[in-house]
Amino acid sequence: MRNILVIEDSKTINNIIKKELSKFKFKVSQAFTLSEAKKILNLKKFHLIILDLHLPDGEGSELIANIQSLTKTKVVVLTSSQDNELREELFQYGILDYIIKDKNLLYSISEIIKILYFLSSRVKEKILIIDDSKFICKQVRVILEPRNYVINSAYSAKEALEKLDGSEYDLIILDMELPDMSGIKLLELIRKDKRFLEVPIIVLSGTLTPETLRIVLKNGANDFLRKPFVFEEFVLKIDLWIDYFKKEKELVKKTSELEYINKNLKKLVDEEVEKNRKKDELMFTQSRYAQMGETIAMIAHQWKQPLHTIGMAISAIDMKLPREIEDIEIMDELISRVYKNIDYLTTTIDDFREFFKPQKVQKTTNYKIILDKVFLLLKSSLDNKNINFEVDTKELTDFLSYENELIQVVLNIFKNAQDSLIDNKIEKPCICVEIDKKTLHISDNAGGIPNDIIDKVFDPYFSTKDNSNGTGLGLYMSKIIVEEHCLGSLSVENTDVGARFTISL
Repeated sequence: MRNILVIEDSKTINNIIKKELSKFKFKVSQAFTLSEAKKILNLKKFHLIILDLHLPDGEGSELIANIQSLTKTKVVVLTSSQDNELREELFQYGILDYIIKDKNLLYSISEIIKILYFLSSRVKEKILIIDDSKFICKQVRVILEPRNYVINSAYSAKEALEKLDGSEYDLIILDMELPDMSGIKLLELIRKDKRFLEVPIIVLSGTLTPETLRIVLKNGANDFLRKPFVFEEFVLKIDLWIDYFKKEKELVKKTSELEYINKNLKKLVDEEVEKNRKKDELMFTQSRYAQMGETIAMIAHQWKQPLHTIGMAISAIDMKLPREIEDIEIMDELISRVYKNIDYLTTTIDDFREFFKPQKVQKTTNYKIILDKVFLLLKSSLDNKNINFEVDTKELTDFLSYENELIQVVLNIFKNAQDSLIDNKIEKPCICVEIDKKTLHISDNAGGIPNDIIDKVFDPYFSTKDNSNGTGLGLYMSKIIVEEHCLGSLSVENTDVGARFTISL
């Protein structure tokens, strides 16, 4: 509800209203006469009209009669007129409020702002009117629908019970004289339903005696109105009870949440402590990697100079070696082999230094790049243990992720597979990898993980190795890296021949 038209012949008052409403980001248009207002309304639609009743060229009430639907274009009357009959007539048309312009104009504007926020921020509450008079039901609809209430009508007790059975309501308006049941009996039946135990009920009656009123209130009615009712009083009571019921529901909800927190406080504290412990473990692991990275960087710095010296010495030997000596081809091959090993040592130390380097920013990579780097780190170990390494690439896809962290995960899974293959003395050990877009499967033929512990392999401190060889944090940290850092999933299952780990991003 943002577009507002102020129709007021006093330029001072009109400008004050516009200025105050504009502070709250409402879009305000102005008209100073009835004819000017009609022209503006023909050109543009407004959510709300603030209307002075007495204008230089006519009465503002004429405009209300010409508006086709006060449900879509709502009207607040702001006037100095204290005409009670006119006030009642305008409420019957469906105006939102009738505000008297007194000396405190800013207070009157604050009342308008309350109405605006009431209409724009609230959920549409449902009201059931139970009355055999279709005229009364129509009147209620005309009065309340412009206030954003949803109105359902029932003309008998039977129809009312059917509608109550099929829906929930925020307020019930109940006539005491119904064709098929007394209003008091229906009131008793409604209050027996737990859903409507706290729902406000306003009773309507043209013949309420003090004794009947006492019985009605004792049986669960919240308020009453005598027919024919005063429309403004009717509107004020509806708004009052709807607001009360809404606050009661919020209070019950908050009380229930507070009770839940109190009952589960220890559990919630334990959960938070566990979360913090996991964070501490991860930070410890990352710190350890960073320290290892610094150590390897220092080793690399110390290593490269001797390697460079060895390379220069071999080059000098190669240059000074007489070409005519016997077995020159063997010497060339030996020198070539030394060069290759120097290159391999240099590349290896660079690979390890890169691996342990902390990575703060995601980069574009794919599983082939990750596997190539893992293979460089593990090649020597796999070769020494005669473990075959196979890769099947169905479809290769680039993705954005933390490459070094994924290398740590894959390296950890490979190391576990390698240890299982050796421990179980597999005759033809093999690690098989399958790449399919953003999914990576790593399988071995080591016999699999026992069914009674397969659900525990990602738990912290769970390890099948003895204390000297395992901490039980490798797969736990791997799961955290994949699922919390890289927003993917890491799972394990047994195949016919071994374990199969799946990383899916």
